Amino acid sequence: MDKSKSAPPSTVRMTSTGECKTVEYGCEHLQDMMSKSPNIAEQCVNGWLRIQANLCKDPVSQTQTTKSSKNGSDASITTLLSTYHCLQCATISTAETRAAHCEARKHMFSVESRMGCLYCHMCGDYIYDPTLEPLRLRSQLPSVTNSKKRKLGAISGQTDDQTFLQANLSTPSCLAGAPRGLYNLGQSCYMSVILQAMIHNPLMRNYFLAGRHNSTECTRPSCIACALNDSFADILATDKIEGHGPSLAGYRQQDAHEYFQFMLDELHQTSVCAEKTDFKSCDCLYHQSFYGKFRSTVTCLACKNVTTAGDPFIDLSLDLHHQVKKRKIDSRPPSNEVPLELTGCLGSFTSSERLAPDAYTCKSETCRNTPQRAVKHLTIKKLPPSLCIQLKRYEHTKTNASKLETKLNYPLQLDMSPYTTQDHRKKKAGTQEPLSPITPFSPLSPRSPGWYDLTSVIVHIGKMDAGHYICYCRRDDQWFKFDDNKVTLAAEAQVLDADPYLLFYTIRSLGSSQDDAQAASNAPT
Repeated sequence: MDKSKSAPPSTVRMTSTGECKTVEYGCEHLQDMMSKSPNIAEQCVNGWLRIQANLCKDPVSQTQTTKSSKNGSDASITTLLSTYHCLQCATISTAETRAAHCEARKHMFSVESRMGCLYCHMCGDYIYDPTLEPLRLRSQLPSVTNSKKRKLGAISGQTDDQTFLQANLSTPSCLAGAPRGLYNLGQSCYMSVILQAMIHNPLMRNYFLAGRHNSTECTRPSCIACALNDSFADILATDKIEGHGPSLAGYRQQDAHEYFQFMLDELHQTSVCAEKTDFKSCDCLYHQSFYGKFRSTVTCLACKNVTTAGDPFIDLSLDLHHQVKKRKIDSRPPSNEVPLELTGCLGSFTSSERLAPDAYTCKSETCRNTPQRAVKHLTIKKLPPSLCIQLKRYEHTKTNASKLETKLNYPLQLDMSPYTTQDHRKKKAGTQEPLSPITPFSPLSPRSPGWYDLTSVIVHIGKMDAGHYICYCRRDDQWFKFDDNKVTLAAEAQVLDADPYLLFYTIRSLGSSQDDAQAASNAPT
């Protein structure tokens, strides 16, 4: 008697191999379909291989796009949740529409888009099939290096922070799953947007996912590096798609820029060089990534004496109010509707400034500690690998505080070399070579000096005392909008149309900033 015929309908067919039993099919519904005829079984296997190949080679935006037939139109909708590719036709459904497709077409099997696993609509669960599963694993082998899921162990650790910076400037460390939002636990959006900016910073992301900070061995109480390490691992190294909820609870309006500065200072305290107060001698990753250096020169107009000073910085704060007032004076009539330019703000930030006699005392032998008129000029002596630019939109007076809503144009690719000390010396000596115009669509070599790529944009919406933070972050060649736990795809035009409060850029070539700094330090002051 055939034991398979006497088996209950809810069990799968088993065959004996010695003392072991081997599963032949994932479920009885798959067994019924595969056993009808060799042609149907072959079509099932071919469809399985086709879907697996598409999931490996197609971009996420394509495998996550479905057709919506609401209002009589078949509009394409891209979702961050899993989609289901029908095994028996070319239909792509969502979790909400897959049951309707199964009932209408009697197609009982579909493939989940993230893991490529087989889902049976009759069982209402994922199933393991011994014939199809090895084919799924085999289809992923040729694209292991480009797979959407890379294990944490694939990220090699480094022993030297400088070597780590060079090796991980732009290499994506983990492409597992879709970007994840962060739950708002009570006015915590100011922390969420900074955390998203850190997650999408290649240096910080690779550092924590490579296990450079060992949370299990850290003995520091309330360590922010341990909290970041756990958040990075949970958000990037898992296949979860729902929002993440770290300990960011609070009910007070806070400033995202202040939290960014606080985070870097706390991270510095967790490093081995926490006792050092000289930023130049500190070689921790956080200073090496975000800290640059200004060069300030003050020239006395009476005796031409020049004094120089160097100051570290972790961000550039550009005063938009000053730019608006300057534009009102220069333009007749005032052109308030014309957007400001980020490059113009940077040019004003590093332009010469006249100092009144009460603001400068010349200590030269000629002037002998007397107040004198002077000219101050600020340039960037050392460019940081990760550049944060704050647009100062808030103005505080004795009576009130206001927020400036002026539009600002900012590029996806930013050339910072015109604002460096080295470039200023070339202009002064008349040895600067003419630069060929570069558009956002021009190919840039990996070592284009001074060029930065935009990675994150933080936006403040609303008033000062009742506002909300959102951010746009770039992942590979796609932009995403993060609004607490809600994540949606964003176009470049949408990103560039935002009103930024903080801009995060990453340098194209780490060697270019180091070469500029070395040249500047060797040059006479």
